[in-house]
Amino acid sequence: MNHVGVRMYRVRASSSLGAKAFAWITNQIIYRGRLFISRVADYAELLFYPPRPATSAIQGRWTGQVPLDGAKRVAIFMHFAQADSIAPYVRYHVRKLREAGFAVIFASNTPGLSEQTVTPLLPDLALAFSRQNVGWDFAAYREAIDLIPALEEREMLLITNDSVFGPIHDLAPLIARADPEEADVWGSTDSWERHYHLQSFFLLFHKRALQSPAFRHFWQNVRSFRRKHWIIEKYEIGLTRALQSQGLRCKALFPYNHVTRTFLRSYVPSTTAEKVAETNPVGFAQMLAGRINASIPINQTHFFWSELILDMGFPFIKRELLQKNPANVPNIGEWEQIVSKVSTYDTNLIREHLMSR
Repeated sequence: MNHVGVRMYRVRASSSLGAKAFAWITNQIIYRGRLFISRVADYAELLFYPPRPATSAIQGRWTGQVPLDGAKRVAIFMHFAQADSIAPYVRYHVRKLREAGFAVIFASNTPGLSEQTVTPLLPDLALAFSRQNVGWDFAAYREAIDLIPALEEREMLLITNDSVFGPIHDLAPLIARADPEEADVWGSTDSWERHYHLQSFFLLFHKRALQSPAFRHFWQNVRSFRRKHWIIEKYEIGLTRALQSQGLRCKALFPYNHVTRTFLRSYVPSTTAEKVAETNPVGFAQMLAGRINASIPINQTHFFWSELILDMGFPFIKRELLQKNPANVPNIGEWEQIVSKVSTYDTNLIREHLMSR
């Protein structure tokens, strides 16, 4: 390339970077504005609609074919749908929980869920119920926990939900890694956003946790909030903090620090203006590396989804990532190839659900 060509390239690169900087600033202003409005609404709710006691909202109840009495392992699967339906990917997830040795309680925040819809799932369930959609996931988990007799005598309780596709790997090895000698509560992943906590889409409680006053106190005091912000703040984040404050050990099977170190080992910094100017995963990787090195916490299940699946054997992919991609992760179009590369999971279960949205 001659000197004139080099100068022209630099001008184009500079213009491109300037346009990207302007777009980034604009997006940040919009994002911060929406965040401010959302926070005002969050606090207005506390003023005008204080949280209510989480009284029973169950409308329908069905007994499954898997015995709950005497089951050493119990799982609560939280479900929500806009209509009277249970998606095939949910049915698959429930079946894999049963195959992993769990007596499953299916807790649905879909009011009016019909017997016709629930019946095909009953061979894999111990119990199912539908309830009014109040209090989000944690109010439903509380109702399910209240239905488990002699909970403190169980070996483990798993709470999970339909916010993930999978499992794309057998759950048995994952459960086996959750050693009760090492921790009392295990999450699949953890987060440092706001405060350290285990992410609530997969939480496993061993007997020491189930027998603790901290566990009972937390669930007895769950209230019904109207806005999701308070569910995350008080319950998703608050659960880990409440249990840790009483001496219970909480760990993640795929800890954030390990995932980010795995990413950084495979990351090769770009050294050319050409690569810096590109709007491709190279530039995106640079941004991630910068945030990690600056100790800015990010959601690993979105930003490192491919590393989790390809390099670490993570069994899930977040539904929100594929449906909405709120962080504009650039490589999610490769999800089917990546899942198929490491698993025999039927990707049609995901594709059909995405097409139905």
